[in-house]
Amino acid sequence: MGFLKEVWKKKGEEAVEFTRRARGDFGRLAEGAVIFPPFRCENPQCMFFGRITINANGWMGAVITYAGASYSPRLDVGDGTGIGHGIHLFCCTHMTIGQNVMIADHVYITDNLHGFEDIHVPPSQQPLKVPGPVSIGDWTWIGERACILPNVSIGRHCVIGSNAVVTKSIPDYCVVAGIPARIIKRYDPDQKAWVRVP
Repeated sequence: MGFLKEVWKKKGEEAVEFTRRARGDFGRLAEGAVIFPPFRCENPQCMFFGRITINANGWMGAVITYAGASYSPRLDVGDGTGIGHGIHLFCCTHMTIGQNVMIADHVYITDNLHGFEDIHVPPSQQPLKVPGPVSIGDWTWIGERACILPNVSIGRHCVIGSNAVVTKSIPDYCVVAGIPARIIKRYDPDQKAWVRVP
């Protein structure tokens, strides 16, 4: 076995052990799920994961209290979903990520924003704004460094381009790109093909 294969094998064994030891902290962490450390997780009891993979250097949080305000978070992630390195995900409401979702590296997903209205208090000390929950449908692919912002629903089998900033809901079978993201292709069932949107 080559050096790199041996290193990867060792990392895999470390991840399996890390996941085993962390399992009891979560609301649910299915058998077969794997989390690669290092992994920072706040309030994992509010997280319910199927057979998923989370790569290293992620930071996930379910926000229960912040700046004197209380929230009721829950994060559900379905079987077969793969989450890339450096995920940054925070929820205050019920966030759902479906089955077999592919999330690339350094993706940011949130259902909340820092408050800034009071000019006499730093944003870090103001209650969060929670415009609405986030949901991501089955079989969706989220490209590297994309941002999914609050009050967004992404449909089934969508593609979110790299670096896209999604500020509005996306129906099923769409490809989006840009800042802010817009639909650039849709699947046409009559043509049985992806069709460019002008």
